[in-house]
Amino acid sequence: MADVILFVKDFELAAKLSSVCVDYNHQIEFSDENTDPSDFSQNVRLAIVDMDEQVFSSVGLIAALKRKGIKIVGTMTKINNKDRSKLLAAGCDIILTKASLIKNVPKLISEFFENPKSH
Repeated sequence: MADVILFVKDFELAAKLSSVCVDYNHQIEFSDENTDPSDFSQNVRLAIVDMDEQVFSSVGLIAALKRKGIKIVGTMTKINNKDRSKLLAAGCDIILTKASLIKNVPKLISEFFENPKSH
């Protein structure tokens, strides 16, 4: 069962993220705007959400994921303070640029799965 859920439509980004997750022995699941958070596996502990995709940049989605106890990593091409503040307030645990995300996925996986209470 999946323990990482990806809200990513960009094929290249999704391929890179899924490859890293699989390399670290994590099962992934892709979700879209029609996915109901109540359908997520109980095993899901991390969600990576592409905030540049209008259908995923919803405070409601972030809040629904947070209510399920899922750690949330938001990613954007360019982060501005207004969006960052809004998304952190909604429940994102961290927001990274897409370039930084790919480099930091192994560290994030380690932090969120090996030390789940650290965030």
